Amino acid sequence: MARPCKSRKLEGGFSPILYIPSGWTQTQQAPTELAIEDFEILRLVDGHAHSLEEAAAKVGVSRSTAGRMVTRARRILALTIEQHAPLYIDGSDAGSILTTGAQAPPKGSTNGDLAFAVEEAESHAPLSRVFGRAPYFAIVSRNGGITYLENPGRGAKRGAATLAVDQLKAEGVCRVAAGRFGPDALERLGAASIQPLCVAGLDLGQAIELFPAKV
Repeated sequence: MARPCKSRKLEGGFSPILYIPSGWTQTQQAPTELAIEDFEILRLVDGHAHSLEEAAAKVGVSRSTAGRMVTRARRILALTIEQHAPLYIDGSDAGSILTTGAQAPPKGSTNGDLAFAVEEAESHAPLSRVFGRAPYFAIVSRNGGITYLENPGRGAKRGAATLAVDQLKAEGVCRVAAGRFGPDALERLGAASIQPLCVAGLDLGQAIELFPAKV
């Protein structure tokens, strides 16, 4: 039975924001990306002195989820400043309110709750900055095992997002993390009841610590 859908609420409208450090050029560090809902929790807690419980209630998540969101936001900000990298906050309509849900894994799947788009098929691979054409997906099962699958959309001339989503759906994935998702990818993921998670600047091991598999 599918879990009921949940919305994450923002107090105000946001436009996409890109902060570029002084002296940065495109030949230097690539931009890191901060999910708008994680920024909202950070804004409420650190910017407006709300308690974690108050911020969680405003956004419409549990206290434990809010704690993970603010931890992710702080870590991304710290790494961005350390690396002297630009910071991108996606405030578009597609990313402002995320609908989450899960379907029962198809029979014969790896029963993977969570997938990460990664550059290499190894435990400390950096997360990919893109979703549809990421080289691999690391699928974390509910018992903690990791399966690496080559992304069929990696070299596709067209329809990369569709191929990637179809593979994840067949594996029973209900959440996937990558640096950025295009409009087509967000639409396909929504139709498949797979939640997109925007995260950058981490390797696979670090990301798994911040996004524990749901039992």
